[in-house]
Amino acid sequence: MHVLRLAHRAGACSARVFSGVAAFSTARHRSPRWKRYHLVASGQGCSATSETDDGYKVRSDTPTSAGGTGTAPQPVQLLLAALVGCEQATAHFIATKLRLPPIRRIEFDIHAERDEWGSLAPPVKEPPPALSRLQRITGKAVVFTDASEPEVQAIAAGVKLRCPVASMIIESGCELDVRWVKAEE
Repeated sequence: MHVLRLAHRAGACSARVFSGVAAFSTARHRSPRWKRYHLVASGQGCSATSETDDGYKVRSDTPTSAGGTGTAPQPVQLLLAALVGCEQATAHFIATKLRLPPIRRIEFDIHAERDEWGSLAPPVKEPPPALSRLQRITGKAVVFTDASEPEVQAIAAGVKLRCPVASMIIESGCELDVRWVKAEE
């Protein structure tokens, strides 16, 4: 029902979108179906290497100006990459479940900001004067598809509700404002 209202607010007025969203949202009252994740990691200095159960390795580091070696993305950059990857996968899932035209690709342009004093302000033994988490993530997602603009907005509304990474970011108190638009091809 909540997904249906968001799709309606987004201007998705085709019967196909509404019937798909309504059928899609019936899973709400089921028992949890837990999906579990696991990785192992090792770090030295500011650099860490993580390995997933299925063998993927992910490295993170910080710039040399922050004490790292500058040989891998910063952890916050990896979080933003995870957000984009999760939104991409969720959008594909939603478009498929709603039987919309396939998404050929999505081009993301994402910006994030935080107050560095949340991490850097001395003394370290006292609470920082600002929150260390990201405060705001903004950007644009240009969707290449034959779906209509209202259908793209319905997908965007569904992504905001169903993407695990976006949901976690929103629940942290971070403002997530990524504007979804249909590409002009």
